[in-house]
Amino acid sequence: MEYNTLGRAGVKVSSLCLGTMMFGGPTNEKDSIRIIHRAMDAGINFLDTANVYNGGESERVIGKAVSENRDKWVIATKVHGSMGDDVNESGSHRFHIMSAVEASLNRLGTDHIDVYYLHRWDATTRIEESLRALDDCVRQGKVRYIACSNFEAWRVCEALWTSKSQSLEEFVCVQPLYNIVNRDIEVELLPFCEKYSLGVVPYSPLARGVLSGKYLPGQEPPEGSRAARKDRRILQTELRDESFEVAQQLIPLAEQHGKTLTQLALAWVLANSTITSVIIGPRTMEQLEDNLGCLDCEITEDDEQVINQLVPSGEHTGKGYNDPAYPVLGR
Repeated sequence: MEYNTLGRAGVKVSSLCLGTMMFGGPTNEKDSIRIIHRAMDAGINFLDTANVYNGGESERVIGKAVSENRDKWVIATKVHGSMGDDVNESGSHRFHIMSAVEASLNRLGTDHIDVYYLHRWDATTRIEESLRALDDCVRQGKVRYIACSNFEAWRVCEALWTSKSQSLEEFVCVQPLYNIVNRDIEVELLPFCEKYSLGVVPYSPLARGVLSGKYLPGQEPPEGSRAARKDRRILQTELRDESFEVAQQLIPLAEQHGKTLTQLALAWVLANSTITSVIIGPRTMEQLEDNLGCLDCEITEDDEQVINQLVPSGEHTGKGYNDPAYPVLGR
């Protein structure tokens, strides 16, 4: 396992980050804890969760799993999503942040959060308010580093400028979507992060399972898959025949390396020098073991050329990108 500094912070995190969106939900508590312990044995020291994952159960399971070695882990969680029916139980405003951080600390069974993300942009709250609340959390010792997820490059720039001009804590990293079939962040976000020393911790490196090769153009999704379970995000954003076709075309390349397609797809993300750590999201122990196999897969220049012919740099498969949670702005 390799370890990289987390952007402008000095802390070092493993090149693979264990995503826990399945834990305490599709993956039961016992299996979740087993996966976390196996990940640590493999050298992973970076855990990613969010308060909204399975209604807080993901955080609670993590707290139980790391109770005996909490200080060995860099734990990241997030704030923004709705945690109840009350009008103020969502968003990135001070009222919600200050209560949400306490609730996450309680579920995690810890006195601090290592990396605290704004889960997404809040159009109804000034970034100054969010940053001041996060700055207070750091000063109180409840949070060590702050970060953002699903922010466009210009919004990250605005946040950094605001922090610098008002002497507030600055984001140390970003968490965007990034994979072979969606390379949009290569246009502006990645160059920006490299220029200003921000860590990049991408999620969905397998395009929510599309880059496992299990989905086929024109066919029903396999039993047990996220699409078969009617997962909203994959139904709305990832079920694209063009992506399924790319996945099938990549299988021979993976076989040349003696690797699975998932291992090749993960290795490709890691081969980008701007990437700090890539989030894997295993639902089972078997998926974790498969994911770990990406670490000794070397992506060559020839591999890059093959992939670039399928999905050029800075582009994505198909026409348009239909993600209702993050619509195109400006029109």
